Amino acid sequence: MFIQPIIWDELHLLNGKELILFGTEKQAQDLLKHIYTSIDKYSIKFKFATNKEYDQDSFENIPFIPLEQALDEHKLDNEIILIASAAPMPALNQLVDAAPKEIYLCNKTIHDKFAEGPLKLQEFQSQKEVTPFDVIEGSIPKIKSLVTNGFVSLGDNIDTIEVADFYAHEYTSWKVPQSKFPLSLKDFSSQIPTNTLPMRMSHLSYLFWKYSIHVAQMSPSRRYLVAARYNFFFLDILDTKTGIWKQWHDLPPEQGLWDYVATGDYDNESENYYFVRWPLADAIQGMIDGTNKVHCQVGKLNLETLKAEIIHEFDFQDRIHQCTISGDGRYMVFAPMRVLRPEGDPKKIKPEDLMRNLQKSVKLDSMATMDLKTGKVWYTKIPFPIPAHFELDPYDPHVFYVSTHSLLPHAEGVICFQPGTIHKMRILDGETVIESTYSHKSFVRTTQHCVFAYKGKTLIAATNQNKVEIIDGETMTLWHCYKLADDPMYDNADFNNPEFLSKPFSLPAFPAHCDSISASGDGQYLILRLHECYAVYDIENKKLLGKVKFRSCARTSSHSRYYMQNAPFSILTERYAAIK
Repeated sequence: MFIQPIIWDELHLLNGKELILFGTEKQAQDLLKHIYTSIDKYSIKFKFATNKEYDQDSFENIPFIPLEQALDEHKLDNEIILIASAAPMPALNQLVDAAPKEIYLCNKTIHDKFAEGPLKLQEFQSQKEVTPFDVIEGSIPKIKSLVTNGFVSLGDNIDTIEVADFYAHEYTSWKVPQSKFPLSLKDFSSQIPTNTLPMRMSHLSYLFWKYSIHVAQMSPSRRYLVAARYNFFFLDILDTKTGIWKQWHDLPPEQGLWDYVATGDYDNESENYYFVRWPLADAIQGMIDGTNKVHCQVGKLNLETLKAEIIHEFDFQDRIHQCTISGDGRYMVFAPMRVLRPEGDPKKIKPEDLMRNLQKSVKLDSMATMDLKTGKVWYTKIPFPIPAHFELDPYDPHVFYVSTHSLLPHAEGVICFQPGTIHKMRILDGETVIESTYSHKSFVRTTQHCVFAYKGKTLIAATNQNKVEIIDGETMTLWHCYKLADDPMYDNADFNNPEFLSKPFSLPAFPAHCDSISASGDGQYLILRLHECYAVYDIENKKLLGKVKFRSCARTSSHSRYYMQNAPFSILTERYAAIK
């Protein structure tokens, strides 16, 4: 099966084919009118039309069969489908459980996002904007905190990197036009089996997920911002002084495309950005044979010269989500993000059986630790799925805290099927061990946690939907729980209860739910990213002080990262003192 974007000028490629039309909105009506009024140009036949919502027996003189009926009766199996819909991505996702032979997506916007051939790196002069904070509730003190985000505006074809300065009380953002996908969607979709993608995602929605900016990280001098996407094919590098935005990689075209880690790191002292990358060909082969194994290069990129040095190579798992250097610069830790799927045919799994299916069939992952001095690598199996994010202890350079979560990405959002956990990990010579664990039956470690220093103590602030749970890093016990709002669903969640697990649910983004946390330089405040605003939380007095509306009036898609995240406490105090 393959997916290929197509425009009206290319419809002649479908001559002689018998198609099924997906869509009944204006896009489909206009398409049929174009074909019927140019009958001398086209010899295209339609078996029937289908869509999710339509209550007539025919559509524009074509027989109509409701989508659910077509799926149940396998009328789409091994067929050729032409999608002309106002919502092409959901349309594709609805066809994931079918088995069509070919899918043509008649959409100019998506067609124009693909540029086959060698990756053409670009340089842009970004558009800079400075916007004062709009305080919508309470008051915001001057806080030494810089919080970065990156996001993709698909409708406007704009990429944006943004810094929220809680000392100056202003947003600074840089915008540039989006680049294109440097590959053929037809080739990509024909190589990768649908059952290796996240649940109910099409190849196109998977690519757009990869393309989204995951984090934007500020360099030690604050001169550069590096944005990493979900294992995409280049890094975005912004010079905040000149506004020049560059897409970077240093691989010749004959090597093909390479995926880059979704979260890299700095060495805390210089303008060097550490990353890991692996060939897309390895990733595709690993998806086909089920091994997910890739050959990785660990690199150090000088942001001033844009010259990279490959310092080590090793074999690991595809979809590396984060690589971070230990506080003393000796080790690097790597965390993967597995794409989970239920066991068996998704079409035959009853909703009430999905959660138990996932618990029984889930495969555990290992984290890798590398000695940067010797190149030696060792692996630590984590007893819960997806150890995607981890943060360093500010005092002990060889301790980090990994949050493992039981989340299943899929086309409509994210399903959670087990409690989350936070493990305290220690790097030893040739071994990385789990020292202790924090978890409970209703702990939904949704997206991110934050490790920070507060009055000589290590604290961990973790998102839990309508709550922020602050954990003592020494004892790995709850230090304080702050509830943002009542929510019976999450307040009574029990992921060990079979009755609770019989009702699969997605994690919604309500205005009071927190999905990302940043810390101030002195550890006195937490910056909570809610659905429509930032909220500032006072650690000392355990209360919310005020809320600031997002500059873009909407939640950004990436995880917030704060300035010098993961730096040792001695460097944190030095760097944050310079923020005025």
